[in-house]
Amino acid sequence: MKNLVILIIILSSSTLFGQKWAEINANIGFSDSLTYKKEIRIYRTSGMTNYTGIFRMYQDSTEKWRAELIDHFAKVPKQAELKIEKKRLKSKIKMDLVWLLIQKTNIKDLPDMKEIEWKLKKNPQIVKDMGETVLSWQKSRITDGEGFDVEFRWGKHLNRVYYGSPESNLRIYENIDELIYFNELLNLLRTEFGLWKNN
Repeated sequence: MKNLVILIIILSSSTLFGQKWAEINANIGFSDSLTYKKEIRIYRTSGMTNYTGIFRMYQDSTEKWRAELIDHFAKVPKQAELKIEKKRLKSKIKMDLVWLLIQKTNIKDLPDMKEIEWKLKKNPQIVKDMGETVLSWQKSRITDGEGFDVEFRWGKHLNRVYYGSPESNLRIYENIDELIYFNELLNLLRTEFGLWKNN
């Protein structure tokens, strides 16, 4: 039962964010779909706040690379007005190479986190529950509330994934390839653009 509750919370968070996505894009002036042949967007939410950080990197029609960070603070009735701050980013190395390093993290083919939920279980045991013999799995409950919604395009290939608390999960489930690759992507952004270093 606990595992079911955790799964519902994760799926609800992802669905809720998906509903906010169109509104955030409209506020920023983004289309809901990726418009460039080489583009990645990462929407980062953290806890129960009105803040979303958006990283965007793309190659424009002149084949020039651009990267930006948008801090989006949603309107909260009677508490806060909509606030958007945009900042151009420069990488430490050439952006062509950054794009290749992004590919190296397998984001092109990485499955959504809900597809690897079965891997986030440990120590299966057969136990008695209300007089019935059942299989029970141990699963850690992570409550840091950090989530990353990633949309990626390379030519005709599109991928969209959501990962909740990827760093905390990797500390518990050290050998799961999908978590390793996703965290490599986050670490790449920190190294090259200085993003989200407070984790």
